Amino acid sequence: MVEQHMRHPLTAAQIDRYHEDGFIIVSQLFGEDEALACKQQTIDALRELKELGNRSGVHVWMSDGLDPNLRRWVTDERIAGIVAQLVGPNVEFLSVKSVFKHRDLRFASPWHQDWFYWRGTNKISVWVALDDAMAENGCLRIIPGTHHTVYEMERVDAGNGFVLRVPDNALQGQTPVTAAVRRGDAIFFHDLALHGSHENSSGADRWSLIATYRDAALKDDSDVWKSAIVLSGHSVNV
Repeated sequence: MVEQHMRHPLTAAQIDRYHEDGFIIVSQLFGEDEALACKQQTIDALRELKELGNRSGVHVWMSDGLDPNLRRWVTDERIAGIVAQLVGPNVEFLSVKSVFKHRDLRFASPWHQDWFYWRGTNKISVWVALDDAMAENGCLRIIPGTHHTVYEMERVDAGNGFVLRVPDNALQGQTPVTAAVRRGDAIFFHDLALHGSHENSSGADRWSLIATYRDAALKDDSDVWKSAIVLSGHSVNV
């Protein structure tokens, strides 16, 4: 049992918006200086692992191998409090990945639903902007309301890590939203919310962190995670 004082910054209207759209953008979850410090600590952690500059631009930390500095950010009560408002009072952290979109890696991430990569109970991910993210440098695109549908995925290995994707012809009539954010902003999104990214045509680098959480009161049969960090309430999984 973990007891922690949790702040509840979302309004009822914002919570309703999340459940309707499958995502919500929270402005300035972290301050400018905090986001820059988190970015530097992420770079330092990757350098220590000799993963800085790896070809994919992505590195994943599971909860049992989490860098101590990054643990501070992904267990911060500002994140945990909002997750508790959206999924319930029992929250556990699962993993976090750093995403480095190099200026030379221009490709747009294809449309996909994260759930297909882990299955089990539904999860919620928090995309924290460590740099400004606009359409020009490859920010997220999300289609509101798609978290109510499990789309048929196709397997395409284009060498960019997105093996499972939803074909464009399945999205006719849908209207994507460009989720432009500033450094320190965060996007909370359901793992069935269809999303991808714009192409990075800016000629500039871009960093973000994506942490994943679940309702710890629900038994999860996903075999991706062997451990978790309970942030509030109790867990039936660990």
